[in-house]
Amino acid sequence: MEQINSRGWKKAVSFLAGVCLLLLTLSLVNGSRATAYRARLLQTQDAALSQLCAQLDTIETALQKGSYAQSAPMRQSLHDTLTDAAAGAKQTLSLLAADDAEAAPLYRFLSQVADFTSALSRQSQQGKPLTEQQMQSLRALLSYADALDGALQSLRQSLDDDTVRFDLALTEIRDPAGPQGFDSALREKADSLTDYPALTYAGKYADSQTKTDAKALEGKDEISLQAAKSRAAKFLSCEEKELVRESDEDSALGLYCFSRGGRTVGLTKRGGLLCYLTNPNYAGKSEISAEAAVKVARNFLLDAGYDKMKETGYSTYDGVCTIRFVPREKGVLYYADEIRVGVALDTATVVAADARAYLTHHTARTLPEEKVTLQTAVGNLADDLDLLEYKKAVIPLEDGTEALCHELHCRDKAGQEVLVYADTQQEREADLRLLFYADDGMLAK
Repeated sequence: MEQINSRGWKKAVSFLAGVCLLLLTLSLVNGSRATAYRARLLQTQDAALSQLCAQLDTIETALQKGSYAQSAPMRQSLHDTLTDAAAGAKQTLSLLAADDAEAAPLYRFLSQVADFTSALSRQSQQGKPLTEQQMQSLRALLSYADALDGALQSLRQSLDDDTVRFDLALTEIRDPAGPQGFDSALREKADSLTDYPALTYAGKYADSQTKTDAKALEGKDEISLQAAKSRAAKFLSCEEKELVRESDEDSALGLYCFSRGGRTVGLTKRGGLLCYLTNPNYAGKSEISAEAAVKVARNFLLDAGYDKMKETGYSTYDGVCTIRFVPREKGVLYYADEIRVGVALDTATVVAADARAYLTHHTARTLPEEKVTLQTAVGNLADDLDLLEYKKAVIPLEDGTEALCHELHCRDKAGQEVLVYADTQQEREADLRLLFYADDGMLAK
């Protein structure tokens, strides 16, 4: 019996040793894979930064040529070059900056470059010469592009010196003397650039459209810092003493900004409304459905003081469901006044929110009397389209204005769904959007 027990014991020890060796091997393999993945990611980001610098160089060259070009064909050619380079730079920038808010000044520059030169190209096609003010704007854009290129080159040097690191972009930096995260370093470089030109023209990204006052805050009184701190603590689910006061945002919105453990919140000084909420942590395994996330987001908006909001779609990425809401008043949807709310599907909690569009655009509108009836709009649909659902909506247009439309949700014979926005003032489509569905959400483009 003792002999059997001894043999059994030896087998058990041998088996356990084998298991431990297997687990150790798997740990080493997984660790090696993680290290290799991190190395590949860093290489990708480094290559993306080099590509962004090259795209910016293309923009600089085209802007300089634009100050010399006189003919409509040449200006159109330069506009095409700038549009392609700016679009490519935006895509490259999205690979570099984990937080779009940190790169907002750069996105704005890239959007305005293409939009402004498009306006100049249209003007040339009409036989109108560039004004001296427009020439000054071109030169100012070129100067800004040159300064931006210098800032990015400096950032590359900081990466080489290891004073800035890509892999700290989404983590809290606890050691002030240690390396800086790429996202925050990028924002500092962008904020350090001065003399950004004010561009006046008819376009979607014109300063006349993007620098308007915050309409939703008109007539609201300014709240005290203490009141803002109390509200911020509630949004960040912490005690007031745990909050870190960040720099105020000096913009048309005017924000008090606070952080706690990497999470941040911005509240408007006028009215104390929530402007944004961010959380850099990743979500874990999904425990709730997208439908449940919509309910969480809707209740969050109600608690934040945003009522009469209607969800218009959602998308899911890395365990976070982002739901888009717009106001619905007297049966009319207002798409320019959008609020986005991100809900972690593992904890069913709100981890992100962005109400900038709402705060900028939301106001009481006086809607025009309809000249085109719903019956006429449906009659003008393509023969291949069948109407599924009808709504009424005010949509933003490319020139910065708005249009009251019949929103016609249709499906063609092949099953493709489309939103047709039929203008209520004249018989035309103000916009068309194709709908695509997937397990992670619904996309309209």
